[in-house]
Amino acid sequence: ARPAAGHPVAELAAVLRQPWARVVLIVVFTEGMLLFGANAFFATHLHLTHGLSLSAAGAIVTLYASGGLIFAAGSRTLVGRLGETGLARAGAALMAAGLLLLALSPTWWTALPACVSTGLGFYMLHNTLQTNATQMAPQARGAAVSLFANAFFLGQTVGVALMAVAVERVGTAVGIAACAPLLLALGIWFAALRRDHTHAH
Repeated sequence: ARPAAGHPVAELAAVLRQPWARVVLIVVFTEGMLLFGANAFFATHLHLTHGLSLSAAGAIVTLYASGGLIFAAGSRTLVGRLGETGLARAGAALMAAGLLLLALSPTWWTALPACVSTGLGFYMLHNTLQTNATQMAPQARGAAVSLFANAFFLGQTVGVALMAVAVERVGTAVGIAACAPLLLALGIWFAALRRDHTHAH
């Protein structure tokens, strides 16, 4: 059925009244805050810790995007084998592993697989969240996706601001590494809620 057009504020409110929509929005906000707060300081960490030039460090960080290419190439297999809950858990685990490897490794070259792992993990979890965003309020799909994007980018903004303070106080290694267990917990929590939500419907 074609959804009835309503006032934009009313449509946003209708989305926020959906319990599952609130879960997805909270998770994507937190994902953006934790991952992109850390990601914004990858190059800085490589520069300060390993003495790489900022251009070299920046070039290494671009490998993060290759995770998206890997996911695109293997998405049919990954989705088929893991499902949404498996993608969320595995994606969170890959992000956590990548952050820890980048933050704590004594050698710079481990940043290459770390950035690839972090990128692949992000696309696995975020693609799952994005799929849920398109389905969480079918009667107001446009408003739902708008809120999803808003929560994601607001999370990034908050994350970078908080990480900037953390880096000044405890350094890049501790700041980046601290995000790893939180992202892992976030992915596991979302996977559990997604499983329960599927069973309930």
